[in-house]
Amino acid sequence: MRKKSIGIGGQAVIEGVMMRGKRSMATAVRDENGNIVVESQYLKPAEEKSFLFRAPFLRGIFSFFGTMVSGVRTLMRSGEVFDGEQEPSKAEKWFAKTFKVDVFSVVMVISVLVGIALSLGLFFFLPQLITSGIIKLFSINARANVGMQIAMNLLEGFVRMLIFIAYIALTSMMKDIRRVYMYHGAEHKTISCYEHDLELTVENAQKMTTVHDRCGTTFMFITMVVSVLIFSLTGWSSELWVRFLIRLALIPVVAGVSYEVLKFLAKFDNPLVRALKAPGLLLQKLTTRQPDDGMVEVAITAFKTVLAMDEDPNLPELKFDTKLLKRKVREELLLTGITEDRAKDLICKGMGVPSEDYDKVSHIKHSRMQLMLKAAKGEITDEELCAKAVELNIKAEEARKEHADIIKSRQEGETAEKGAEDKPEKPAEENKEEDKDSDKDVDGDK
Repeated sequence: MRKKSIGIGGQAVIEGVMMRGKRSMATAVRDENGNIVVESQYLKPAEEKSFLFRAPFLRGIFSFFGTMVSGVRTLMRSGEVFDGEQEPSKAEKWFAKTFKVDVFSVVMVISVLVGIALSLGLFFFLPQLITSGIIKLFSINARANVGMQIAMNLLEGFVRMLIFIAYIALTSMMKDIRRVYMYHGAEHKTISCYEHDLELTVENAQKMTTVHDRCGTTFMFITMVVSVLIFSLTGWSSELWVRFLIRLALIPVVAGVSYEVLKFLAKFDNPLVRALKAPGLLLQKLTTRQPDDGMVEVAITAFKTVLAMDEDPNLPELKFDTKLLKRKVREELLLTGITEDRAKDLICKGMGVPSEDYDKVSHIKHSRMQLMLKAAKGEITDEELCAKAVELNIKAEEARKEHADIIKSRQEGETAEKGAEDKPEKPAEENKEEDKDSDKDVDGDK
């Protein structure tokens, strides 16, 4: 039986969710004030790309590396919204100055390279090292015959899968990662809600499961299985570096085959397909968590933005109102020809703080910097700048209070739920009635 599917996928980011459609991509993030902010852009549709990007197996290779790069970029952009811009390192400054590129691009490139290096070391080199150690420990002749060579490759693949599962399990114990996994669950719930033809509301989405057929976790598990099968056919070299280079060269092949397998399995729903997908779906229990309503709201915002932009290519693209270091803002103001004292005065007025609190200002929103620049150029008066700063500060304070109330209400709910769990058990007859109600709730969530 062919299953309904849509061309929208997603990714959890720092305090938000990215959704990617056929023609657009949108990232929704909840900032420190509790507001949902969105950044969106149009993409080149697959049918308008070169044949190489659409050809079976080749499309998986391009998708694998393209997703990795865009994923890092989106993560960093979401981090800018929530945490503000960080001071670049000396190495990043040197790289940017030498190669004439902005620091954000430098950080992204470095992050991708470091991520690739860690992945190769953890999931390729380490399994080979462990397998070689096992061979030496038990004095195994790994090249005795073809069957033994295949067995050693399968053993290495088994070790690789254990490392992968252990890695996910360990990272899921980190507090910040758990929040990302909760947004991951919100992403899945939102997509499933739409696929089940339900209205996109928080209530409907929360009825959905946190696992999904087309999840990247399932793709990674399929990739592991496919790599075991492909690498087992390459023979066995006693030289560690030779085996490493062979596996490195076969990564595009593994990615291409794995992508086609995932696409095929996502189209059908029958006992055989469910059995094949079961390990990957089970692994998603580690990479997803039950999200709160606020997280689902963020995911729905990103999803609706993509839907609207895919349907109407005339809608404007959106940009995050990210934070800049005060130093950067001061430099931009000085470029207009004003004095150092005037620049400091405008920063204080634009932030709505007294002049003696200048040193307390660390980061400034891009939108506020634009207002300061207008005042520096004489396009608006100082009084208008001050009035706008007061207005923005009031809105920010209201948003913070609202966000604090939501967090407090959520914590009180969790405390009440925990207290209910600690209560003594009720008589058997009452428990039976509650079990019936519970069964009804579960049936309604399917």
